[in-house]
Amino acid sequence: MTSFKVLTATAVLLMSTSALADIRVTDANNGAWVTVTENGQPAANASVSVANVPQQRKTYTTDERGRVFIPLQLNSSRSVKFEATTENGQKSSRYAFTGSRKN
Repeated sequence: MTSFKVLTATAVLLMSTSALADIRVTDANNGAWVTVTENGQPAANASVSVANVPQQRKTYTTDERGRVFIPLQLNSSRSVKFEATTENGQKSSRYAFTGSRKN
């Protein structure tokens, strides 16, 4: 009976994580490219925001490829928390180190 419980718990965990959104962040000059996927596919129209940069309060929307550029005006390199919500309501967040390169 114990192995059945472990097998059931594993199956539930695998099913619940497969529906989660995922965020990938690519540092860029004066900002970051954010890609959101859901079930391994691009998540178009996902809402993306930055949680820990006080001057950055805008919400951005991904394109049909699940991508959006988020401009960042940082005085120094730092870890930035990106948060995304897909059209299906799946949420994900990720910290990414971004630079402070100036043009």
